[in-house]
Amino acid sequence: MLGLKIIDRYIIKKFVTTFLFSTGLFSLIAIFIDISEKFDDFLKKKPPFLDIVFDYYVYFLPWFYGLFGPIFVFLSCMFFNSRLAQNTEIIPILNSGTSFMRFLRPYIVGATLLVILFLFLNTTIIPISDKNRYEFEDKWIRDNKKTSTQNIHVQIQPGTILYMESFNYVDSTGVNVNIERVENNKLVQRIYATKISWNKEKEMWSLENYIQRTFTASETSVHKGFAKDTTLPIKPSEFIIKSQFISAMTNPELNEYIRIEKQKGSSNINAYLVELYRRIAGAISFYPLTLLAVAISSRKQRGGIGLHLGIGIFLTLFYLLSVQIFHTFGMSNVLSPAVAVWSPVVLFTTLAIGLLIKSPK
Repeated sequence: MLGLKIIDRYIIKKFVTTFLFSTGLFSLIAIFIDISEKFDDFLKKKPPFLDIVFDYYVYFLPWFYGLFGPIFVFLSCMFFNSRLAQNTEIIPILNSGTSFMRFLRPYIVGATLLVILFLFLNTTIIPISDKNRYEFEDKWIRDNKKTSTQNIHVQIQPGTILYMESFNYVDSTGVNVNIERVENNKLVQRIYATKISWNKEKEMWSLENYIQRTFTASETSVHKGFAKDTTLPIKPSEFIIKSQFISAMTNPELNEYIRIEKQKGSSNINAYLVELYRRIAGAISFYPLTLLAVAISSRKQRGGIGLHLGIGIFLTLFYLLSVQIFHTFGMSNVLSPAVAVWSPVVLFTTLAIGLLIKSPK
């Protein structure tokens, strides 16, 4: 199978089992920490024990794996490879005539197995889990929900642009609204209202204190009023952008949402693009992190594996920091979302290749 020998299968088994063990251990720690943070909420709201287990923590774990999966891969590979080096198992392998590139093969195979697993988790399982996790938190944990958006600018249909200072999802009302209609690159109508609200029964929008201006080639007509019902091709739910809403969409849903927002002319889709690219880049990052771990931990140290683990912890913190910084750049339009998401992967790939060149052969 793939030309793998006994030593290859041995390394792959060590790699995967160490990853599973470390993931399980950190999962228990994460659950205990999360329970300590939410203990007061559980006592106050008194959710059923089975709901806590099967409606929350069953869905909490996939989110935790997706967030820290690259770190678990790096530390797992660092730990077991350091043990191989300290037990003088790597030197005989290389002295037997095995090239260092050939020595890396089982690590690449092990990383590939995990990449495939996490691509499936990131694009399908974790978004579905997030939906259920957020539903539990909305029901039993959160008291103050984020219910408003600011500075809305959206094309609600071709040629019709809506501007709104803010929108509150609790009562489905917005303030300081401008609706502009353009035909043949000319402004033909503008409606300003101090308030807009959604009428559930009529499924229409109501404008309050409005001024409607209609522009023609010869004149401009102005009509004012206290209240007016109007139909707009948009519903209240479409104004709300929640960070959790993004992570709870599967890839097909996310792609469709981005397509619709582009059609509307929305300029605020960077967060969605960052999330879309992150799901792939997060799994692909297993390759450079695995190679980096091998490059650092393949040399036997007098002090044991402590030095290797210390370097590993430092690099994991550096990786998390760089990911956070670049993702923020992508969402704030400092960098394009694709460049922002893939920059940490490229950075650590370059670092891994440089260290592999200098690693003992």
